[in-house]
Amino acid sequence: MQLLTLLGAAWCLAVAAILLLHRRALIALWREPVMRHPVLIVESDDWGAGPLEQAAALDAIADCLARHHDSQGRSPVMTVALILALPEANAASRLRDLDSPEFATILAALHAGIARGMLAPQLHGMTHFWPPALARAALAQPQVAAWLAAPDLTEQLPSPLQSRWIDASQLPSWPLDEALVHAAVAEEVAAYTHLLGEPPQVVVPPTFVWTATVESAWAAAGMRVLVTPGRRFTGRDGTGRPAGIDKTMRNGESAVGEAIYLVRDDYFEPLLGHTPEHALAALARKTTLGRPCLLETHRNNFLAAAGGDPDQSLAALDRLYRRALTTYPNLRFLSCAELGRALKDNDPAWVEQDRRRRFTIWLRRVAGLPRFGKAARLIGLLPLLNLFDRPRP
Repeated sequence: MQLLTLLGAAWCLAVAAILLLHRRALIALWREPVMRHPVLIVESDDWGAGPLEQAAALDAIADCLARHHDSQGRSPVMTVALILALPEANAASRLRDLDSPEFATILAALHAGIARGMLAPQLHGMTHFWPPALARAALAQPQVAAWLAAPDLTEQLPSPLQSRWIDASQLPSWPLDEALVHAAVAEEVAAYTHLLGEPPQVVVPPTFVWTATVESAWAAAGMRVLVTPGRRFTGRDGTGRPAGIDKTMRNGESAVGEAIYLVRDDYFEPLLGHTPEHALAALARKTTLGRPCLLETHRNNFLAAAGGDPDQSLAALDRLYRRALTTYPNLRFLSCAELGRALKDNDPAWVEQDRRRRFTIWLRRVAGLPRFGKAARLIGLLPLLNLFDRPRP
């Protein structure tokens, strides 16, 4: 009996130690909102100034989305993160804005898709690069100079240079001057407002590299939602890879100012082999954990000029929605701006309020914490907790 008492005390101490060590993550997972319904949003980046083929692609995407409806009768919404300008030939700092006559068909298709409720615009950036960094790189890199001679597809630039909010003309990158960042954010927000008639609510950092300074500038400009991969990369290392993580975040957590974070860390990229089946597996994981499923895709999947197969990608998009609606009859569609408002307001139409259901989802989430899950399994805590994991009746 004494031995059992000692073993029990030792087990309780081990449990207490594990809970204490991981308390911040456990509390954060409890505070993270739990969705009442499966939520699917396809997030598409890099639209805007560029190949005129985009106009037909946007029309075709809107037609595809219009064929599907959730249980509330709403069609899917594809978010389109916009690049507002391209440089003139051999002049990185002189820009051709999206509202120039050469891009009129693209802008018209964008407005038409928004009016139909199928496209939701988001801010990506004035450009998909930092112009002074591009100009310096063009002096030293023939590939960049060749692109700047006939700028069109920013996807053809070296990946480090596609990060707008750092200077990656040399690696490792270095940060931008704070005053320049605030001026650049103000400029692109004004340009977006001019193009679309209202200021942006959602911002998607190009290549998911940004800094606290940039985030403060977005907050000052009135941004409400910041789409992230769940961590903030602040630069590029010597090999050009995103680096310098200084913050992690979860859905619904507060950013600077009035903004909140959303996490986008799954993919629908037919061009890269991310099939509808891949996306459906992501939707299953996110639904099990009470999280919205935001799928990242890019315009190049839908543009022949960018190496994509438009017909194949549209067919894959159609198949994704058909299978998602069949698998999840209660699936819901909305935009990131609407999702952000629902999470910010703790809207009971979207966010679970029942504490028992939230506890069930919390158990599933904590089981996925790498170090906590391993330790909790080792001492038998996780199997014990899983006894409380009951599906919704």
